[in-house]
Amino acid sequence: MPEAILLRLRIEGAGKADTRQLHGLACSLFEKDGDHAAQVKPFSVWPLSPDPMDPETGVILRCAWLRENAITFDPDTLATVRLGARSCRITGYERHQESFESVMTGPKVGEAILSFRSPTFFAANGRRVITPDPRLILGGYRRRWNESLPEASPYVIEDEVWTAAKRMVELRSFDLRTVKRDGGHGTEVSGFVGTATLRALSADLTDVFGPLLRFAPYCGTGAQTTHGFGATTITFPRRGDG
Repeated sequence: MPEAILLRLRIEGAGKADTRQLHGLACSLFEKDGDHAAQVKPFSVWPLSPDPMDPETGVILRCAWLRENAITFDPDTLATVRLGARSCRITGYERHQESFESVMTGPKVGEAILSFRSPTFFAANGRRVITPDPRLILGGYRRRWNESLPEASPYVIEDEVWTAAKRMVELRSFDLRTVKRDGGHGTEVSGFVGTATLRALSADLTDVFGPLLRFAPYCGTGAQTTHGFGATTITFPRRGDG
């Protein structure tokens, strides 16, 4: 089932973690023998952030597992991880799980505020896209949702449902800016950060809209979410707001 994991780390030695080191750390946690060559990666990771409980030497690693089966490591028995050549001691952790059923059958919603907390972009037709296109945003959530479900799940969002739904969502407002981040191969990659509000234009869409947005904090938005891009949180306005 989808699970968010927050690890508190204390890194030995100086230096800033780069994207390849972050991706390598995530792979060491979530992949077993032979998994690294797989096209579909069942996890996501956020960039490291300072730990408010240990601001001098501590950092927080926030990652997520997307599949039905249990995560591939036990935080209770994991004492250290490696970030490149440096060892990181685990000083604490938090876990939050949800079932696919609870994500799918949660409250119906017609609007959501998306907060993009690390550079977000899309890979479309062989090029990078850095505009907040609702169809690309929700289409990515739908793809990763379907990939993550167990076999023969009743919660698959079928093509015909998605074809009708994707035409009935609009970008209501946004407050975004373009930033650059290390892409992991000696180049910088541009993406947007900030907030955007999506609205469903039809009540029929709410059966799809809510589940996809509830899944977003686990799967991330856009491309390279296993490398720290597209970290996303969601806020659902209360009824009567806006």
